[in-house]
Amino acid sequence: MPHLRREALFLLLALLGGTILASIFTSKGLEFYGYKSYVMDLPALLLREEPGVGRALLLSQALYTALMFVLPAVFILQRWQQKNGIRQPSKSKWTWVDSLLALCILPASLPLLNLLTTLWVSASKDWGFMQAAIESQNQGAQMVERMLFLPNSADHVASILVFVFLAAISEELLFRGVIQRYLHQGRTSQWAILGGAIAFALGHMNFVQWPFLLGAGVILGSLYALSGRLWLSMLAHLLHNAMTYNWTIQAGPGAYGDLDLPLPWLQTGMYTLAAAAAAFGIYRRRSLRI
Repeated sequence: MPHLRREALFLLLALLGGTILASIFTSKGLEFYGYKSYVMDLPALLLREEPGVGRALLLSQALYTALMFVLPAVFILQRWQQKNGIRQPSKSKWTWVDSLLALCILPASLPLLNLLTTLWVSASKDWGFMQAAIESQNQGAQMVERMLFLPNSADHVASILVFVFLAAISEELLFRGVIQRYLHQGRTSQWAILGGAIAFALGHMNFVQWPFLLGAGVILGSLYALSGRLWLSMLAHLLHNAMTYNWTIQAGPGAYGDLDLPLPWLQTGMYTLAAAAAAFGIYRRRSLRI
């Protein structure tokens, strides 16, 4: 349909604009703290031990997230609100019990997603392109830890705001609230969920974590499609980020992004059954209401 092609063009332009702005202004966080000379040499920056490095990276991350995700999403959502042409998934009858069951699915699926990612890395680590991807993953993990392990309470509050709240809200606005919403027009929910999940995985630019990101994207997209409520996928994403943040702080430096974790098969099976039970509970409750 012509209006769908037009809106696809506006969406692509918004994403391109966000990408350009992010490439221009993300480095301002480093410059603000006096690390302008390290913009093109992040490995050298990570060798410096002062807390200012973590703060500079955190500010850069906040700028990147706002420009890359929030700005394009808000622009498109405002446009759709005025045009009223791109509908949201229909809202089904939804109760607090459904919400509790929904919020259990992603946390209970984490052991399986981690297991699949570990198996993927083990199977593909000798491939040529994976060597560079793993090195990039390790550098990214170092950057995250420099942003999380900072000395005072104000730093911790800033880290939580960026990694728990801003990341979850911005990514759900763009990948579910905009991209998946667009894909629901004239397509089945399954294709819309899968398309949104693929965009979610690609948007993180982390090929090492592809199984985890794709699986999490499918779960979050399913919650949005089933309920018709974007706040539900936001809350589920926020809960996951909070759990990851807490686990990283408790585990200490060196644990974030660890690709050599043991494979707890029994624990993984039990948690996966719990996730499946929660999903079946939602399906059963929906069937009884129809």
